[in-house]
Amino acid sequence: MNKDGNLKLNIWCYKLQDSLTKAMLSRDPEEKYFRIVPYDSVESILAQLNLDPNNPQYKSDIWKAADTLNVKWVVTGNFNINGGRFLIDGYAFNMKTKLPHPKYQAKDIFKKEEKVMECIEEITDAIVPLFIPEK
Repeated sequence: MNKDGNLKLNIWCYKLQDSLTKAMLSRDPEEKYFRIVPYDSVESILAQLNLDPNNPQYKSDIWKAADTLNVKWVVTGNFNINGGRFLIDGYAFNMKTKLPHPKYQAKDIFKKEEKVMECIEEITDAIVPLFIPEK
């Protein structure tokens, strides 16, 4: 989610989302431990429920979409521009509690714009162990 408010930065939402999806799938290509709901399915539910990401109630309304998709966890994140750098966070929210897991999250990742995509590996490394047991 673009917390900066500059709509021109929304393209980063799609780039980050797509790259994180690919990175997570690369860790479990057979979907033995987790399955990622395709974004077009998420968009379809958002449209059916008439949920607008620009609406202030979106943060609370998004749980309706997640409930409809019957998921156990929601991986999400946000960014803001701080001091000319992206400040990025990634979380895994438990659908029962609607709270992020206290351990499996990536917070306060600072990147210059040209290095923003480097955060994908950090977020993946932080969240995937929640789903894939250590050997």
